[in-house]
Amino acid sequence: MKKELLTFKETGNFSKKFLEFIEHDKESFFPNEKNILSTLSNINFSKYNRQALSSELLNQYSELKIRGKVNENIKSLLSENTYTITTGHQLNICTGPMYVIYKILSAIKLAHTLSKKYPEYNFVPVYWMASEDHDFEEIQSFHTQGVTHSWDIDAKGPVGNLDPSSLLETLNKIPSVLEIFRDAYRSSESLSQAVRKYMDSIFGDFGLVVIDPNSKVLKESIQDIIEDDIINNSIETVENSSKDPSDVHVRKINFFYQESQLRERIVKDKEYKVLSTNLSFSEDQIRNKIAASPESFSPNVITRCLYQQRILPNICYVGGPAEILYWLSFKKFFNHYNIDYPVLVPRDFVLLLTPKIQKICYKLNLETRDLFLQKNLIENKVLGVHLDKKKNFSSEIEQISSILTDLSEKFGKVDTTMGPHVLATSKNMEKKLYQIEKRFISSLKKKNKNLMTQVSNLNNFIRPGNSIQERKENVMSFYSATLIGDLYNNLDPLDLNFKVLKI
Repeated sequence: MKKELLTFKETGNFSKKFLEFIEHDKESFFPNEKNILSTLSNINFSKYNRQALSSELLNQYSELKIRGKVNENIKSLLSENTYTITTGHQLNICTGPMYVIYKILSAIKLAHTLSKKYPEYNFVPVYWMASEDHDFEEIQSFHTQGVTHSWDIDAKGPVGNLDPSSLLETLNKIPSVLEIFRDAYRSSESLSQAVRKYMDSIFGDFGLVVIDPNSKVLKESIQDIIEDDIINNSIETVENSSKDPSDVHVRKINFFYQESQLRERIVKDKEYKVLSTNLSFSEDQIRNKIAASPESFSPNVITRCLYQQRILPNICYVGGPAEILYWLSFKKFFNHYNIDYPVLVPRDFVLLLTPKIQKICYKLNLETRDLFLQKNLIENKVLGVHLDKKKNFSSEIEQISSILTDLSEKFGKVDTTMGPHVLATSKNMEKKLYQIEKRFISSLKKKNKNLMTQVSNLNNFIRPGNSIQERKENVMSFYSATLIGDLYNNLDPLDLNFKVLKI
């Protein structure tokens, strides 16, 4: 692979708030090694918590033959000099869009880089499965090689509990499906098990540790937060007293009630009710439920972040732009519960260019940065609309504008009220000419149909379905025996630039 770098701003893909985060390098959570080491030195993670975490992970991996590097990493969590680099995502089918691959590789690469540079510490990459999410529509489809494939079932409750066997019917219709996916779904009783299996197949040799937070043992560590949020509504109180509103809606109660096929909000009336059910609890009953069965309570986006940092010796969270921004707005909740706040590391952002697409770019004389222009601007560049005055009205507009300016000055010397009138006429004529120019350029594009077809093919590759490539295409669109290794070698999340990789 050959790599080219562009600034995030050059791509036009990022919000103003995210770009501002990249520029605020004096904050303690900004992604650099100095802040990572500082955060590490302030982590206070008990021996008891390390033992509980390591033991639970070994239990979760019991259905797998644990790879050597993964086993080493899980056991190393018992040591006080071991820390985690975490990323998380939903349980998308066959990993979902490419950016999930980039998130995980970013966490892996950062952990390996730090371990090599600071051998007195161990850094373990962790993938946090969002097994408790219940929004099935967000994960039920994936897109590869121009086709969107969907898993059409009636799903209820946490997605991690779903039986994946029916997904095989969908996968068997896809000639290019990787066998690791088919094997994982075929041999698993739940979606969580299947995801752990294929993630281990893809990233196990890199030492990636997959954690399922839907665990009674792990949730025992946050019983105090569950009770405080449900009974005292402290998170809402912190939010209402803050001058900086959170990037997500903060509710009075920020935990769901869940069972194997149920995950619904808890609301307080005279009693604590579970929406869409007949379940209700008195205050004493819900306190007892939290104490006896913390696994029955599932965090929302806010409490999930607190939960993660409570049960892991975590120093960095690797996430996308939206994740970075909501983590930023949650800092007040970490302060309230005295929970360690991580360094926020944007995942690597990537555009992959195949040899075929590279040839099209060369033939059309397009530079890498041109690929981030809107389609009509790429078409204009390919036609040379802005460089060749025979293909635009710039000369004519300049001439007419100059003539009318002269007329305005000439008339203004005789009647001062007429100067502005002539200038207004000039502006109206310019608008008319620009409208005619658009139609002229449109006619040029119709006359150069073959060139425009190539631009259209290029645009469909870069923006499939009018989305960004990494947010649409699945890994199977680009897969080769060396793809994951090549990506690993070229990614670096602390290099805060957009990566264009030529396969």
